[in-house]
Amino acid sequence: MGRKIINKESFSVGKNENKNDDEIYIGENFVAVIDGVSNKNSVVVDGEKVKLSRIITEAIRKMDRPQAPQYAKSLSFEEFVKYINLYISEYLQRYGLSGYIGKLEATGVIYSKFHNQIWLVGDCRAIYDGKIVQNPLKVDEVYIDIRRKIMEALIKDGYTEEQLLLTDISRILIKKPELLDEYVKNAELKKQIGEYRANRIRQALSECGFSEQEIEEKDLIRKFYDSSDLQQVVKNNPNMGTFGYSVFNGLNTEIKKCKVETLPANVRYIKMFSDGFPIEAMNNEKDIGYAVRLIRKRAKEDPLSIKNNPAAHVSMRYSKKDNRIEEYAIDDASAVIIEISRDEREDDERG
Repeated sequence: MGRKIINKESFSVGKNENKNDDEIYIGENFVAVIDGVSNKNSVVVDGEKVKLSRIITEAIRKMDRPQAPQYAKSLSFEEFVKYINLYISEYLQRYGLSGYIGKLEATGVIYSKFHNQIWLVGDCRAIYDGKIVQNPLKVDEVYIDIRRKIMEALIKDGYTEEQLLLTDISRILIKKPELLDEYVKNAELKKQIGEYRANRIRQALSECGFSEQEIEEKDLIRKFYDSSDLQQVVKNNPNMGTFGYSVFNGLNTEIKKCKVETLPANVRYIKMFSDGFPIEAMNNEKDIGYAVRLIRKRAKEDPLSIKNNPAAHVSMRYSKKDNRIEEYAIDDASAVIIEISRDEREDDERG
């Protein structure tokens, strides 16, 4: 007997009402949650903004349609990745946007019915039978830690929660550390921030494989003050130890930094979700609505995202116009729950 994909539940929420970089696809042979990388996820085509995540789900939809070649549904993970990147490249060239090839980025979690496998590109996640499938981005963890340290220092320096919700100074100081004197008055706090930042980045660079001599001679700690600079080095790079990770970009995706998980033949339920949902919010028998309520509850309890809700940015927004705090998601968050049933009509299919 073959398998049949049943959509039990799907949901997507953006970090605000007008922006969501995620896309979901649920079809006959594939299911996907695609997470576009903010600020690297869209181009303008015929006057309209088109997201890379949408281009990728369009590519999957075309290979999953009934008139697609029979071999399309049985592509291996490596073949699938090559097809997606080729589709992105040809799409951009078609609209005279070849300069964006390799510059747009998205991650994703995909289920292949034919192979009964979960495929991870980047830091999206999946859960089946209580087992977690993930590929954490260690580079994000470094700068989340640095941001938390900066936020704690700012509070000690006299900033109020409302001030920091109105302007996330921690992000400013990560991107422009030369402004530290402008925002932090206490000399000891400035010293603590500088030392913690240097030590945390040094540790990360060592784990990436850089020698102490190289770190010092090339002034790499200063070079990688901003997370985006280190991301440029480690993404799609197989030689960066546990810090290397993969993205779809229309050019190349480093297969060695992806994850392929073959599922049990009798697998029943699969949850697939972007990194906007914490694993603990999804690792239960509750619906996606529970996970949404949990991330909103955490945002209210920890609006600065420095305690039990750590993140690269604040999880609430302070509205100066009407002097109130507005609720919004900590990040774009998308999830699907599918059931895999047995279908006697597809007895030529694997498993």
